Amino acid sequence: MGRLWDKYTGTRLAVTRASGSGPSMTVSREWTYEKGSDGRRRKVETFRFDSRDMKNPLRDTVLGAGWTWRGVVYRL
Repeated sequence: MGRLWDKYTGTRLAVTRASGSGPSMTVSREWTYEKGSDGRRRKVETFRFDSRDMKNPLRDTVLGAGWTWRGVVYRL
């Protein structure tokens, strides 16, 4: 079962999830606050990473070539 931690650093919130085995998914996002054209503060996404953006095209290519895809998590 995964664990969820919230870590506050200044104006940022970092959420981390860890699991022991099986296929894993990683989603990371970062936001900053900027002043909008109307003078109000708004949250703007400055960074986004989703492991599915890399894994899904790779899996589709492997399966399309007639190979077998087995999602495995290796611990180093």
